[in-house]
Amino acid sequence: MTAYRDGLNPAKIAAEIARDQDRMLVLSSKKTEQKYLASFPSALPDVRKGVRVKTG
Repeated sequence: MTAYRDGLNPAKIAAEIARDQDRMLVLSSKKTEQKYLASFPSALPDVRKGVRVKTG
């Protein structure tokens, strides 16, 4: 265990953690942005549902 501990490089470990955190942030940012934008109601109708017009 002592040899393992002595072989650890805290600066390298911290850099790897920071790199992994940055990667997770990049991967989640698109989904987070989509959820944020979806929280606002659209000012325009959803044209995929068609347009309904009252008659008579």
